[in-house]
Amino acid sequence: MIDQLMILAESGASASEGLPAPAVGIGIFITFMVLLGFTWLTGGAHHRSLDKKRKNTADSDR
Repeated sequence: MIDQLMILAESGASASEGLPAPAVGIGIFITFMVLLGFTWLTGGAHHRSLDKKRKNTADSDR
């Protein structure tokens, strides 16, 4: 019974000519990774770590 349901679902998906589920999932994943990158770049967390490194090197130069 479940096998027939899976066959019916696959044939219905191909008949509707919509986007396949893996394509949608990969697209959403890439979109979230781009948003995460923008958030990281604009959030300033990487700037704080750079500031700590600059302070340490500036103190040792004196």
